[in-house]
Amino acid sequence: MITRLRVKNFKALRDVEVQLTPIHVLIGPNNSGKTSILDALGALCRSVDHNLVEAFQRFWRGSELVSEGEFMRSVSIDVDFTGGGITGYAISVCFAQRDRREAILEEETIRKGQKSLSSSILGVLDSSLGCTRVKHQSEDRRWASPHPSELLTVKSLLEGVRYYRWDPAFLGLPVAPDSAPDFRMESNGFGLALCLEKLRDSDQDRFTELEERFAHIFPHIASIILKPEMGYRVVENLHGIMRLEKVKAKGEALYFKLTTGGGPVPASQIADGVLLVLAYLAVLYLPETPRVLLVEEPENGVHPKLLHSVLGILRELVREPSYTQVMLTTHSPYALDLFKPEEVTLCTMQDSGEVKTTRLADSPTVMNQTDVFTLGEIWTAEGDDAIAQARETTGEGAQ
Repeated sequence: MITRLRVKNFKALRDVEVQLTPIHVLIGPNNSGKTSILDALGALCRSVDHNLVEAFQRFWRGSELVSEGEFMRSVSIDVDFTGGGITGYAISVCFAQRDRREAILEEETIRKGQKSLSSSILGVLDSSLGCTRVKHQSEDRRWASPHPSELLTVKSLLEGVRYYRWDPAFLGLPVAPDSAPDFRMESNGFGLALCLEKLRDSDQDRFTELEERFAHIFPHIASIILKPEMGYRVVENLHGIMRLEKVKAKGEALYFKLTTGGGPVPASQIADGVLLVLAYLAVLYLPETPRVLLVEEPENGVHPKLLHSVLGILRELVREPSYTQVMLTTHSPYALDLFKPEEVTLCTMQDSGEVKTTRLADSPTVMNQTDVFTLGEIWTAEGDDAIAQARETTGEGAQ
């Protein structure tokens, strides 16, 4: 499990640290760094099984990801682990001044307090757009590259990250064959129908369990129906901007049979909240759940009462034997009510433009009221500033 994340010089995150729990939520006003923290953790995880340029998602060029745009600064992201021989991992990246052409990366593994620093890895422009990581032979023998077994251990702890910003319009689209390999959905949810079809064909009992769980949450839905239908496929997914085209080959389309009778209802005519909950259940029932799951604002499109179901699904993920760690953002006090103080970090933007993080368990303003009020009530009544300032008065600093 990742127990600590530290990010330096990434966007507004000049030096930010977050103590993580198996499931952890970031709160705070807009433009306070919550999404940037998710992006940083996602980039670190993706760096173990993607090209370096591809690890940093969304659209960017040159030094746009660096604090204040200073390309000479290095962006560093590091984590601490628990429960294994490798106790930490870090990357340090220097971006080119223009375009997405090159980057220099250093990798560092930590084993029980002893650091092993790799030689620099240079991102070289490949034939398309991505960056290929090529190790340089270093003449400096003071540093030893991490042993391959160490890097394999790190890979096993971080690979397969999923970052979801569900969009019901994409969740409900029919999907052409092979558009969702290995049970994967795109970050916006495209591929749900094919993901469910593959789950049904590979493990009918598990699919039936998902369907029963879904019907329990939505009693007016009798069953999930997957029908052959011409669907869409991804023809380009550049910088998080996805382009689809409809193809003649028949894929899978998602329909629902209602308890009131009548013909199957297409997903495009079903409420957004129904599709969103189904997407979370699909992740829960995958044959292999992601090691790290990042979710933005799960309350979007979901009735407050349904949040209990959604967050219950996410908590089940962290209890699965394969073990998934979940990190999410929220603006909902109803969602916050379902967390413990140590599972919540408040992000605020300072006058200097730097992001400050405050764990709610470290805030006297919060902890003095938890016997009487829920976290959502305290957050709503006290506000971000009062919670963030409380920690400074204890002399513990702004981190």
